[in-house]
Amino acid sequence: MLYRDPCVFAVGKEYQIVFNTKEFGIAWVEVGEKQYRDSFGGLMRSETLVHRVALPMPELDKAGKYTVCFRALPERKPYFPELGAEQRREYAFRPIDFSDGLQAVMLADTHSNVEAPTLAADYFGDKLDLVLLNGDIPAESKQMSDLLAIYDLLSNTAGGGRPVVFARGNHDYRGRLAIEMPQYIGNRDGHTYFTFRLGSLWGIVLDCGEDKNDSNVEYGGLVDCHRMRLEETDYIRSVIERAEEEYLAPGVETRICLTHIPFPSRVIEIGQDPIFQIEHDIFGEWTHLLNQMQLDVMLCGHMHRLSVTEPESELARMDVQFPVVVCAEPHMVKGVIPVEGDEPHYICGAFEVTDGKVTVHAVDDHGKATLLWQKTKSE
Repeated sequence: MLYRDPCVFAVGKEYQIVFNTKEFGIAWVEVGEKQYRDSFGGLMRSETLVHRVALPMPELDKAGKYTVCFRALPERKPYFPELGAEQRREYAFRPIDFSDGLQAVMLADTHSNVEAPTLAADYFGDKLDLVLLNGDIPAESKQMSDLLAIYDLLSNTAGGGRPVVFARGNHDYRGRLAIEMPQYIGNRDGHTYFTFRLGSLWGIVLDCGEDKNDSNVEYGGLVDCHRMRLEETDYIRSVIERAEEEYLAPGVETRICLTHIPFPSRVIEIGQDPIFQIEHDIFGEWTHLLNQMQLDVMLCGHMHRLSVTEPESELARMDVQFPVVVCAEPHMVKGVIPVEGDEPHYICGAFEVTDGKVTVHAVDDHGKATLLWQKTKSE
């Protein structure tokens, strides 16, 4: 029935359960006595291998389980279609358990690799509360196996039983299936930038688009990221206008930004080709707006190395007033010297909020953890 386990994406105040089937058919999800059907405009979707339903977070949090239901439909006949037998698979779901703090892993730049990132992401074991995917999870979006690498990785880490937040990266824009990718991840009415709320954790997910100007010959006229960034700027402003419902809402204690490219840090300038220095005015305005959100930290990938940018440090730019932590370091992709023997193949970020502190450890695929950044909540 299913290719891999479903993904429970957190977007806004809802969960979006997305799953891939091995054949065409209709699908729905049952939570308690309620059915959430994959339909559009009065019709059950069937000519697809990816299905998604949205439901209020409290419904699933309270139930603690859900059932994926499917009936195959080889041919969608206009009259008397013949459906296959109903198939069902139940999954236990655990919302974030704040009794021992918050434990999350952040994976970025896995580039369709699964084994080493899976090992690194096992750092918290059963204590894991949340999986953050921060771009370039597929190498590109050129073939279905690239998109399905998202589910290969999340089946191993979240297992359909933990919430997931996904931020799109620049490599996700490349290839014939790039325009289809939002169907496979959490999104806000098709937009890949949004806020989310999970208990006392609030976050904003931003999509920086490609890492060079739209006119770059590499893209062949196929991207329109500048327009998207302008629309995204309006969205960030709207979040501030709704501050009392968003980052200043009752019960919010920790605030993060998840975005692939660390635009408020000079790490994107140092040793980099000038073609990567783009949209300074737009990213400058984003930084100014984010400064108003009382962020504890911005979590990023993209650079293929670890770094910490504190406000007013030498790496800070655009008058950034929050820490920017790059916590993903692959050693098994194009452009990176492959490692041998017992050297780590991948390093992820282990994000934790506990005992009044916010902490990021760099964790490799051998389980070795090194403190990368920490702050106390009173700072």
